[in-house]
Formats: sequence, structure tokens, C-alpha cells
Amino acid sequence: MSSQQPTWEERIEKLRTRYTQLQGKIGMEDVTRKLGDTATEIAGLPGEIEQIRARGYAFAGYLERKVEVLAEQWGEVRQQVNRAATEEIARVQEQFEAIGTLWKKLEARWSGQGREIVAEQIERAIGELETAADSARKRVEGMYGQVPQNVQQTKSQLVQIKRYLALVDESTASWNPTECIVLAVEAEWVATGKGKEDPDGVLYLTDQRLIFEQKEKVGGRFGFGGEKVQSLLWDVPVGAISEAVAEDKGLFGRKDLVHLKLSAGDYADLTVEVKSGVDSKWYVQQLNRVITGEIERERAIPVDETLVEKVSAAPTACTTCGAVLPPLARGMTEIACEYCGTVIRI
Repeated sequence: MSSQQPTWEERIEKLRTRYTQLQGKIGMEDVTRKLGDTATEIAGLPGEIEQIRARGYAFAGYLERKVEVLAEQWGEVRQQVNRAATEEIARVQEQFEAIGTLWKKLEARWSGQGREIVAEQIERAIGELETAADSARKRVEGMYGQVPQNVQQTKSQLVQIKRYLALVDESTASWNPTECIVLAVEAEWVATGKGKEDPDGVLYLTDQRLIFEQKEKVGGRFGFGGEKVQSLLWDVPVGAISEAVAEDKGLFGRKDLVHLKLSAGDYADLTVEVKSGVDSKWYVQQLNRVITGEIERERAIPVDETLVEKVSAAPTACTTCGAVLPPLARGMTEIACEYCGTVIRI
């Protein structure tokens, strides 16, 4: 059974809609909007970088230079795109005006003979102009290069770093005075290999240590009840990690495992599963960069030498009873001896 043919009025209304939409296409409104949006995003990046630096994120020092280059590149691209868009708009504008002349011709023959011929001319002209406008837009967009993609990639990097810092803010761990976070990812310590029995939490990688903090709800059933547990389970100096190996395990390799061999500390080896889409091979690569000191090339905030000297000069034994004092942590201005209560100001 054949479908019902549209009426003359329906056909003309459809053509009018396409003709109206052409105004936006030939004006390249989407191109203009993208130029403005990208410029706004680039202009906002330095402020976002300043925020993460103010919060103490010392690495990814390439970000500042990257933003400078993006701004320079986009300044050049914007001029070229504006010039090309103006030329393309002028070229298709003539075709658009010709269609306007055909509309007037159709209106003069609305109820007379020949209207079908004019309607077909309009339909053909609109189709040709739609193709021409799409081709013109693609030519102009081809001039953007990789700048928009690099802007979005930079924004994604900043979002991830802010996520690291948010996890640090929520952590119960004590940070050494000169210690700086590199990565913070959701993870599970594969202590027993029995799945639900193993603790879930956050794996922090700093320039000095690898730290696992349990952070989950335990107990309860079917997602109800239970008790929130958050506590530091272990930390190891990065210098004590003698080997780090990535492994994709499970159905379709969906479990990203990191196997560690340690040369000192309470454990000879540790295995963690990194989660939330973090690739174990990528994680091991970043971990090795910290272990070898390569990460220091990315440092944007230099180590405070005054603070280093302060830490070096901090007493390790109580001046009253001689007991070993706890290590100096970030922000501490005094140390209290847990045995005799003596408070030593730094």
C-alpha cells in the first residue's frame, strides 16, 4: 500500500522550513559560536591552573606552557577562520538570494499554471545550497586544527587534578611537610583475593609515598545499613618499591591490577586493583616516573628549602624523656611527646 502524498501546502511549508534553516547555515552561526566558545574556554584556563597551584598541586608543570601555546595558536586560527568564513558566506549568499527571487516568482503563480515547475526549481536550488553550505562549513572547520581537541583534553586534565585534590581534602592521612600529591585514584587492596572481603578505598601516590586508605561502607545488606570506615591501612616510601607490574585480569581484562614488590617495610609484596577506568599500565608508568624522579621535571611549585631545613632540624627524640618523637607532618609547628606530654615547638 503506497503512502499518502503530501498536499501542496504541506510540501511548500516543508520547503519554507528548509529555506529558513538555510539562513543559519549560510551565516555559519555554529562556526561563530564555536570560535567564541573556544576563546572563552582558553581564556578561563589560566585561572583554573592558578586554583590548583593555590591548593598545592605541584606537578603537571607543562599546563602553563600548554595554555600559552593554545592561546597563540587560537589567535592565529581565529583570524584565518573569520577571513575564510566571510569569503564562504559571500559565495553562498548569492545562491540564497537567487532562491528568494524564485519564492517571489512562486507567490505570483500560487494558483496559476507553472507553479509546479517553480516549486521544483526552489527544491533543487535549496538542495544544492544545503550541500554547498555544508561543504563550506567543513572547509572552515578544517582550519581549526587540533586546538579545540587540545583545549578539551587540557580541561579534562584539570578536572582530574581537582578530583585528586578533593580526595586529599577528604583523607585522614597525615602528609609530610614537603610531600606533594601526584595521583589519587579509587582502588581495592587485594589483600586476600576474596573480592568483597578486600578493602576498598583510595590509593594516593605522592612524590614520597604510596598510601592506601580504606574508605567504604562495611556491613549492611543490599546497600542498606552498614558503617562508614575510613582509615589508613598502609603506606610505603616510593624508594622501597623495587618493582611494579601491571596486569589485566578477569573477564575481558576488566580488572586492572598493579603488583608491587617491596625492598623494605611490613610487606614483601602488595597488589592493588585500580578502578574507575584507570588503566593499570598507565598507572605503573606514572608510578615509575615518581620512583625514578622523572616526575620532578614537571614540578611547577619548587620545594620550599626553608621548610626542608626546618624538617631536617626538627628533633627526633623528646628532650625530656628521650622517647622517639612522631615525624613532623605538613603544617605542624610543634610536636608533642605521647609518653611524657612534653610539647616541643619547631
